[in-house]
Amino acid sequence: MDVVATVGMGPWPFDRLIRSVDALRYDHHVFIQTGASTVRPACDHAAFLTPSDLHRRLAAADVVVCHAGNTVRLVQQLGKVPVAMAREARRREMGNDHQVEFLRHEQRAGRVVAVWDGAELPVVVRRHPQVEQRILVERPAPVVSAPEAITQILDAAWRTTGGDPFARHPLRRYSFAWRALANRAGRHLDLGCGEGELLLALADGTDLECEGADPHADRVHALRSRHPELTVTQIEPDRRLPYGSETFTSVSMLDVLEHSAEHEALLAEARRVLVPGGLLVVTVPARHAFSWLDPDNLKLRTPRAHRLLYTLRFGAEQYAERFADRGDGLFGDMSRRASTHHNFEPGELETLLASAGLRVITRAGTNRFWRALQVAALVGGGALGRAFERLIYLDGLAGGSANLFVVAERAP
Repeated sequence: MDVVATVGMGPWPFDRLIRSVDALRYDHHVFIQTGASTVRPACDHAAFLTPSDLHRRLAAADVVVCHAGNTVRLVQQLGKVPVAMAREARRREMGNDHQVEFLRHEQRAGRVVAVWDGAELPVVVRRHPQVEQRILVERPAPVVSAPEAITQILDAAWRTTGGDPFARHPLRRYSFAWRALANRAGRHLDLGCGEGELLLALADGTDLECEGADPHADRVHALRSRHPELTVTQIEPDRRLPYGSETFTSVSMLDVLEHSAEHEALLAEARRVLVPGGLLVVTVPARHAFSWLDPDNLKLRTPRAHRLLYTLRFGAEQYAERFADRGDGLFGDMSRRASTHHNFEPGELETLLASAGLRVITRAGTNRFWRALQVAALVGGGALGRAFERLIYLDGLAGGSANLFVVAERAP
């Protein structure tokens, strides 16, 4: 059979789909549109296609395998049933799980064959002609909405969320930071940008000139590779920031301060690189009833138990990369000089900010059971982990003080 696979034209690589489809080349003629991936399959492939070329290939294919994005609808409009795999945030294939939710919906009611494990793909493809015929008979064709109707729906969604891309994110700190920064302009630094969720959203959706900085070499490399238009700098933990004084109009530090060994020095550096009147958005975990469950402190208090649990969940290789090799000055996500993953009292955080010359202008907090739910989400993984992330989101809607959120202004 002629199998055509596409991962879409966006900036997120989908290596898992590419490798799974490439394995079909021994039994089928396979072509893969690989997008931003650095994986080069042994079958026929191209990074990007013109719309006409993509449409031609999809129309001619016996089986179409695609990501759970807009291509699903395109294939359905051709009178076919696509085989779809969803990018998953936990695998770093996307910044959120909207493809997972979309594919679940389509699996229940739409004309699609959902694949959640790439190992299932050879059997799914072999059986697809018969399955496709049955689905086309049993399920009605999707209604194609008029452009005007789509515009009205999107406008309504924008009004509901205030344009906040993190309105449904389980971790409320992203939404807090977005609301503080979305209407600003100037040069922004996302300090401890991690995998780039906030950085990319601000760069794409605001007038800010965004840069990122992080001590993790792999995260910096990944962001640079996927988004060469962005400036992302690798920094050393607990060292002077490689920027001139009064460089940025705003700085974000989302759950970063607690990983440092020198809280005062890090805040002083954030103030130094801010212009007078510039904003610092800082979020930290708070000291509360469930602080003792902090998984980041498990590795310090019970290292053997942490190694066992982490290895069982993520594998020995990843444990060695994150905790055995400390050449980057890190122990997991923490500075190797830090003695604890700090949980802050509200007054303690505000005192530190004031000492650094930063005046608090907004205070907020959220969640009550976040720490307990976070541990369950990390250990459970998969569908169970996603269920606990949903509970974290709902817990956050109820308010609370397990997380502290602050916007501070640099004094002149």
